[in-house]
Amino acid sequence: MNIKEYISSGIVESYVLGLASDAERQEFEAMSLQYPELVEAKIQFEDVLEKKMMAEGIQPPAALKEKIENSIQPSANPLYTDMYEEEQAPVRTTNPWKWVAAASIVLLAGSLVWAIFLNSEKNELASENNQLKEQLSSTAANADECRDMATALHRPGLRLAPLHGTNASPASLATVYWDTTSHDVYLIVNNLPAPASDQQYQLWALINDQPVDLGVFEMKQEKLLVKMKNVTNAEAFAITLEPRGGSPAPTLNAMHTYGKL
Repeated sequence: MNIKEYISSGIVESYVLGLASDAERQEFEAMSLQYPELVEAKIQFEDVLEKKMMAEGIQPPAALKEKIENSIQPSANPLYTDMYEEEQAPVRTTNPWKWVAAASIVLLAGSLVWAIFLNSEKNELASENNQLKEQLSSTAANADECRDMATALHRPGLRLAPLHGTNASPASLATVYWDTTSHDVYLIVNNLPAPASDQQYQLWALINDQPVDLGVFEMKQEKLLVKMKNVTNAEAFAITLEPRGGSPAPTLNAMHTYGKL
């Protein structure tokens, strides 16, 4: 067996995503014992998944850690520092009523400063809390969408098309999943060179050797699986590099990947 062809067949992605059948899974695990490059391909794809998940994770506000640390360290409080310094100063005998008046002024000023500080902190925390709520809501929506995609990718009518690089781009690689029942099309970009700012990749389905537009996509996607336009029938798929916004017909000399079902 040609191990390079086996890796590029899409079996690595299917195995890691849990889409492989029992027979395919057993074969993959047996092959992994013989071919270290298969294990390496699996690790690389898992790394891609991990980086994608980390990139989509909720990050707390950058200043939150510093504020928490300051709130639990009295030495960082300027009022505390001033009081500490005064306690260390030499004791001098003066009129006690002056100290009472001074203390009253200090307490009043300190109360005003503390009230302003608390109000500012309250407003900032409220703003950060709203941001976290928005992030949580967005993450929940993404999780629901990922669950829907996972359900779709486990349907019995799902077919896989590994797209290999062409002469224009030999190292390019992508994978298309097509649901023969719902006609949904999902794309995984395994490896494509970054396009120019005025260009965009476009996916095509081939039906009786005639191309059908399945939409353009960005290289930097929030999700690993990109849902493209539906297609009722397909024999093969291809990705071309087109002007931004797409073209009505594919530019054949800019075809980066091609693969049959």
